[in-house]
Amino acid sequence: MTSLNRRRFLTTAGAGAGALALGADRVVASQRTIATGSPEIVVVGAGAFGGWTALYLREMGFTVTLIDQYGPGNSRSTSGGETRQIRAVYGERDIYTRWVLQAFDRWTAREAEWGKKLFYQTGQLSLARAWTKELSDTRTVFDKLGVKYEVIKHDDLVRQYPQMNLQTIDFAMQTPSTGVLKAREGCVAVAQAFENKGGRSLTAKVELGRSAGGTLQDVTTSTGQRIAAQTFVFACGPWLPKIFPAVMKGKLETPRRVVFFYGTPPGDERFTYPNFPTWSVDNAYGFPSIEGQGFKMAPTFDRLLVDPDTQEHAPTAEELRKGRAFAAKWFPALANQPLVECKICQREDSVDQHFIVTPHPELSNVWLVGGGSGHGYKHGIVMGDYVAKRVVGRDDSPELAKTFALKAGSFLSREQ
Repeated sequence: MTSLNRRRFLTTAGAGAGALALGADRVVASQRTIATGSPEIVVVGAGAFGGWTALYLREMGFTVTLIDQYGPGNSRSTSGGETRQIRAVYGERDIYTRWVLQAFDRWTAREAEWGKKLFYQTGQLSLARAWTKELSDTRTVFDKLGVKYEVIKHDDLVRQYPQMNLQTIDFAMQTPSTGVLKAREGCVAVAQAFENKGGRSLTAKVELGRSAGGTLQDVTTSTGQRIAAQTFVFACGPWLPKIFPAVMKGKLETPRRVVFFYGTPPGDERFTYPNFPTWSVDNAYGFPSIEGQGFKMAPTFDRLLVDPDTQEHAPTAEELRKGRAFAAKWFPALANQPLVECKICQREDSVDQHFIVTPHPELSNVWLVGGGSGHGYKHGIVMGDYVAKRVVGRDDSPELAKTFALKAGSFLSREQ
């Protein structure tokens, strides 16, 4: 991808960066004078959503400051950890399948641009005992969108994947185009690209600053800076309820997530990439060992809500016991292999598992972005483009505004 066109950037920036989106239903141009040298758009949060939003805004020619209190790819973030899956199984919610199809091409292009390998095409197995509504709806969506898949019956599964205990499994839906993304490295690569293209990054905690006339004037940082802007995008996931407690009450939860990496037997490549796919079964998922990290398993435990700033990132004895039992049940050859790594993070679940992209109800130039709900990372590369266009008044998918609106209600327990 080529660098920013300097003439286009100077023309855009000199004109106040065009019409900025300052409301839910209309687009107006800001009349406020911006202090010399101050950024025109501030993005808070350098995870999967915020990092990509900042990069796309910068590539569109806007002056952008990206702020994260711990830095891109940090271990406290929901986007932290070495790997995340990119799958296409979303039942009737075809927007996410369509975005995944776009994401494949975008990741390929960014790999070429940055000279980094970030995507591993492993294929994915959705293991099942019967056709659920979600799998049936997924098959309908796949047929509509032309997604290649195969339904593999029990006997064929056993022959192809003898390293897995499949006694209770009737069939699997296999999607060959899907795989694994390098999450932490990807977050860092996005932030580096943003800076290389003229974006400004800060590591600091942010608090809301002054407001007037129904707009936010600036934010203050833990480093003592007061940063003014025309538009503010808070894409800080599980930290949204901390910054906007009244608005986000009952809208977002942060359950703990534990991920195990088990060693593979010496010389045994049956569990390593490219010899095994990603898989899901019983509200759990896992990956083959990639770059020697170990065989990844993420079983589902009781829903424990945590504070992303203070939760301990070490597994409890009970979590270790349950993880070991899960490994022994589904992958007998790994039953006595050592746990070589364990990652602790949190999800940030919306009540309906849809993403959140919405203007603040009282501050018209503030946008709230989050609700990754366990499937945000893979979509970040498309989501950032959508958010960037929407906040500057160039929304080309207006039908999604209702889907991504802020909602209250009971939280779904389905794991992604």
